[in-house]
Amino acid sequence: MRAVCVSVIVVGVTYAELASGQSRVSFGTLDKTAIERLFDGYSVAFSNQDYVKLRDYVQAPFIRFGPSNTRAEAGLGDWAVLQTMDDTIGFFRTAQDALKAQGVERFEWGQTRISALSVDRALVNKSYRRFRNDGTLVMDAASFYVVSRSSGSWKICGILNQDPREFGKTY
Repeated sequence: MRAVCVSVIVVGVTYAELASGQSRVSFGTLDKTAIERLFDGYSVAFSNQDYVKLRDYVQAPFIRFGPSNTRAEAGLGDWAVLQTMDDTIGFFRTAQDALKAQGVERFEWGQTRISALSVDRALVNKSYRRFRNDGTLVMDAASFYVVSRSSGSWKICGILNQDPREFGKTY
């Protein structure tokens, strides 16, 4: 089953490239700005625990590859496909609870790299830092986010955490 899910994800992400004759896709300023606004809204909703508003920025199914850097695994293992919006929001609630338990009060975005995968999909590499209220650094982190455009708006549909020392590297 796991192999089938991974195959479906890989084919779904790459299909648009194959169907378009492998032409190179890139985003203009409008798409990049829209993606940046997506992350601004997402971070405000997540930080404020506004789970109703968070639904505007994420979509289901939501895929989490690898362990969460909040250490809120809840038995999900290496990766999880969260099939419903309720499951997706539940994951973010659990992550927020884990961050609170670690004393995290705020975070700051760092660098961003946006790579077009197709005209309606992107891979967004973002670095960020999490802090306690007294300013103590709790975590220096980075993640890849899979975003897609549906009905004219961008949404986050997956996350893969990475070692921050690897941020921005391509092979």
